[in-house]
Amino acid sequence: KVNIFVVVIFNMYLIGLVSGPLLVNLFILSLLVIYLKYLKQINLFSIKNYNLSIKLQIIFCIYLVLNSFFIGDEINLFYKSLFFFRFFLIAFVISQILDFGTKALNIIIICFLIFSVLLGIDIFYQYLTGYDFFGYAPGLCTYPGGISNFDPNNCERFSGFFGKELIAGSFLTSYGLMFLYLFFSRFDKFKYVKIISLLILIIFLLAIILSGERNAILALVIIFTFNLIFNTKLRKKLILIASLIIIIFTILFNSVDNVKYRYFEWPIEYVDSMKSDGFKKLLDTSWGSHYVTSYEIFLDNIIFGSGFKSFRNECQNSKYKVQKLNEKYNLNIRETGCSSHPHNFYLELLSELGLAGFVLFLMILYFIVFHPFIRNFKFIKNESEIIIILSIVLTYLFPFKPTGSYSSSVFSTNLWFFIGFYLYFLNNLKYKNK
Repeated sequence: KVNIFVVVIFNMYLIGLVSGPLLVNLFILSLLVIYLKYLKQINLFSIKNYNLSIKLQIIFCIYLVLNSFFIGDEINLFYKSLFFFRFFLIAFVISQILDFGTKALNIIIICFLIFSVLLGIDIFYQYLTGYDFFGYAPGLCTYPGGISNFDPNNCERFSGFFGKELIAGSFLTSYGLMFLYLFFSRFDKFKYVKIISLLILIIFLLAIILSGERNAILALVIIFTFNLIFNTKLRKKLILIASLIIIIFTILFNSVDNVKYRYFEWPIEYVDSMKSDGFKKLLDTSWGSHYVTSYEIFLDNIIFGSGFKSFRNECQNSKYKVQKLNEKYNLNIRETGCSSHPHNFYLELLSELGLAGFVLFLMILYFIVFHPFIRNFKFIKNESEIIIILSIVLTYLFPFKPTGSYSSSVFSTNLWFFIGFYLYFLNNLKYKNK
């Protein structure tokens, strides 16, 4: 049996990741329809029907609405806060909508995997020719011979058919690797699956490195480190894969100038150009200026923050000017710390929602993500799918890397999408071990 509706909405979401938010929002709307159908089966007004994590989610959403209404100063942000619950909804419905007894999940795995392989091949073609199959050029290019003498060797970022959205590397380290492993584990009885999986993995690794996305490389390190520690079933294979990554990276480092410049030469030159000493060099960077500004906003609004999605406005206050921050912390920041968000969602939560919102959100993450892992570890340690997916979730939650905004459609949809799959496999684990 195949639930065609489930397959269609997941493919709609997949296409929406490239085409824009319309299809992604339709995907969320479809999940809402399913959720409303589910609500008919329970008594909404009975508190016994809600576990602790759901109660915390409800409290957080109410807090967000109240925060935006009483502290924020833009009415449109109040309306946006009303719909934040949709991100929690994504995880919950995905965890309920899939069924091991049907072929829907297998079809979804194949669709996402084919999409990821095509993206990897598209990145190679873009690197070799300067344009991908759809005519998109690379990003962060210089034109020493003039624009008419375009050379992809003078470009740093290759994102294939994602175009100006330079996120191909992150897509492959998250969606690509997750669905590759699900393909490997669920189709392992078919002939040549191991060889096909290895070839696809090589394509992904090459494309991730060529993409020039440093965040994607850091995500790879997090995924492999976490699985080496907890995924005993795959440990030997992971050691071989880690060796493969080192070999591929070494070859590209010595033969591709883009790779060497993007991952080594430019970061070293950029940090060395900062005038401060030691750790303060990092705070002098553009990312550091965002972090220092958000920290200052938090200090001025410790309990309830400056208001939902207020960073973009609050950072323009004269008290957060670069000159004043430099004087206070003895820094040499050259770039403004003002942006749409501080590029670290923990600091964003602290500055916009204060300790109250920050603690609530961390409690939600703990009871949804970490508590089930700890409580069921004796079963989970033999379930590689759960550990793989959790490691991908951790790449979004890792605190020491630039992130998207906790309230943005792109970042939060991705995060709760993977949490949904994580919960789905956990639910199945509980069912098997009752």
